[in-house]
Amino acid sequence: MKLSNFFPYIQHKPFYLKVLILLLLIASFLVVTMVFGLIAAIPFYGIEVLTRFSELGNLNDPETISLLKYFQVVNQLGVFVLPSLVFAFLYNGKAGSYLKLNSIFNPGLFILSLLVIVASIPAINYLVELNEMMKLPSFLSGIENWMRESEEQTKELTDAFLASKSVQGYMVNMLIIAVLAGIGEELLFRGVVLRLILEGSKNIHIAIFVSAFLFSALHLQFYGFLPRMMIGVIFGYVYYWSANLWIPIILHIVFNGISVTAAYLYEIGKISTDLDSFGTAEDAYIILLSFVISVGLLFLLYRRRLSYT
Repeated sequence: MKLSNFFPYIQHKPFYLKVLILLLLIASFLVVTMVFGLIAAIPFYGIEVLTRFSELGNLNDPETISLLKYFQVVNQLGVFVLPSLVFAFLYNGKAGSYLKLNSIFNPGLFILSLLVIVASIPAINYLVELNEMMKLPSFLSGIENWMRESEEQTKELTDAFLASKSVQGYMVNMLIIAVLAGIGEELLFRGVVLRLILEGSKNIHIAIFVSAFLFSALHLQFYGFLPRMMIGVIFGYVYYWSANLWIPIILHIVFNGISVTAAYLYEIGKISTDLDSFGTAEDAYIILLSFVISVGLLFLLYRRRLSYT
């Protein structure tokens, strides 16, 4: 008897129950992976790792950065990867099929999707500039100050993660920030959340935009919200039109990998453009051209789309 026969499938359960199951899986795996992660960290960081959480704000300490990167891996597994895989398995006993990991990989669609991401970089960076100019009404100044402080803290942490001049550090950052994040976030937001919203709304556009909104909101980076949501929208349509989750996963890895690589090259003095301004375009014509080419490539992708069932 197959192992999957022991599990009650949730395919025909009500929408709200599926959402509840997903949230419970995320909460459960977050706790479980954190506990096992702490235990597994003891041989490498010592027993004092259990009491070091109050010192994790010291971003000038290399051991602190190493520990933060370790728990970033634990967090990726607990929040994104494991809940998504288990939910997909509980759905119908065929996780690969549910997540569209077993679908045919179309090289032509992948190349078009990759060109969309590359062409959209100036336009996305323009959205970053617009988002950073966001001002709230004066009566919400307290919230705005909190948002800016939170954004600055996140930036400091990101800069500390990326501040590595060694090839080993670069490879670790690629693994954590590009590969694991690309796999985990796409499994959850495109593979599970988008599909759940599609089941509930019966509208693919609502599903893509809401899942992209949640994808961006989870990062808690308010002044990067619009560009990250737009990236999520692109990934959503690519997933739907290609009917294969590997394509947005690879695109996500490539997109994050560009940032990691730019930061590394900047650290070792190979380029003079820092991470915040890498790929920006001050010329309005370049931004307009980026937008037009991206939309045109998306239209070609739509014309060559596969059936999503």
